[in-house]
Parts: sequence; structure tokens; C-alpha cells
Amino acid sequence: MRGPFALFFLLAAPAAAIGAALRGFDPFARALTALAGAVALDMLAAQGMLAFHRWSWRGGIVAVTAISLLLLLLVLLRPVERILERTPRRTGKIRSS
Repeated sequence: MRGPFALFFLLAAPAAAIGAALRGFDPFARALTALAGAVALDMLAAQGMLAFHRWSWRGGIVAVTAISLLLLLLVLLRPVERILERTPRRTGKIRSS
């Protein structure tokens, strides 16, 4: 049972972190984009570990966990609403020179 749970975690953790960042999407697009991003993140972590000759299944899980937590913390610490409040809003008036 360790193998299926590890594969589920390798898809679910990054998908949850990416899905949290995609608040404005509709649910189907959000799930599909998060799943595609999770697969891409897993492949990027595996490619990096293979390039440095440090491949192990435990290391892969740790790397994906660390990247997923970092993404989730970035989303939680920097919400989009705070960023949008700082940008000046247009009033719709046209200036003529």
C-alpha cells in the first residue's frame, strides 16, 4: 500500500498547492490546471534529482513536499486581494491634452 499512497501524494500535494493559487478559475479548469501543474512539478523534481545524481524515492517525496509547501505558503502569505488593493483603479475618465 505504500506505493499507491506515495503516487497519490505526489499528485495531490502539488495539485492542492497549485489549485489554491488559482482562485479565479472555474472548478473544472482549476482542477485540470492543478493536475497538469502537479505532473509538471513532479517531472521537474525528478529531472533535477537525476541531473545531480541524487535520485531516491524518499528524496523525491521530500523534494515535492518542500516545493508544495513553499507554493502553498507563498499563496497564503500573499493573497491576491491584497495585491489588487494596492493597484490604482481607473475611473473611466478620459484625459485630453
